[in-house]
Amino acid sequence: EIASCLVGSEMCIRDRMNPNIIELLNMALGVASYAFVILFVFNILKVDYFNPIVKRFIAFYKPISKISIFSNQLYMIFIIASFLNFISLYLVYSIQYDEVILGFIAIAETINTIFRIIFFALIGSVILSWVSPGNSHPFFQLVEEISSKALEPIRRFVPAFGGLDFSPLVALILIRQIEILLASFLRFII
Repeated sequence: EIASCLVGSEMCIRDRMNPNIIELLNMALGVASYAFVILFVFNILKVDYFNPIVKRFIAFYKPISKISIFSNQLYMIFIIASFLNFISLYLVYSIQYDEVILGFIAIAETINTIFRIIFFALIGSVILSWVSPGNSHPFFQLVEEISSKALEPIRRFVPAFGGLDFSPLVALILIRQIEILLASFLRFII
């Protein structure tokens, strides 16, 4: 039995693990991956680092940033988020798919998560502009800042018409098209 475990070590380890432990580990890896993706969004959009929520994410990442192999932290954050996704996928799907395929799926899932966070920030910002404009809560300020910085490039090309801002609608359509493109890419490689 030991010799067969050495030949197929990943199957042996996973077969001996309790399925509940695998699910718990998978969930923990997913939460950690989301944390790194959120940190990536904060860095790429250059949100206010004095916001208490952003400060906590930066404090979480600071020890890890000391071992970074890249001068630009965005690369390292993206790689860590993708790697966590890869480990999560590998735990569940290593029997069905090759590691390279799982790597592509992990990268696509990380990119999809980035756009999903921006998507929900845009929806949250639109709702907040109707319900509670100018709220001083740090979370609401962060949602507003993410959405306004994500909408800046679109607002250059889509001006407001009669006081109505259609840039969130254009951004939501663009994000949905990117998600469709990623899904078709995943269908192609699988």
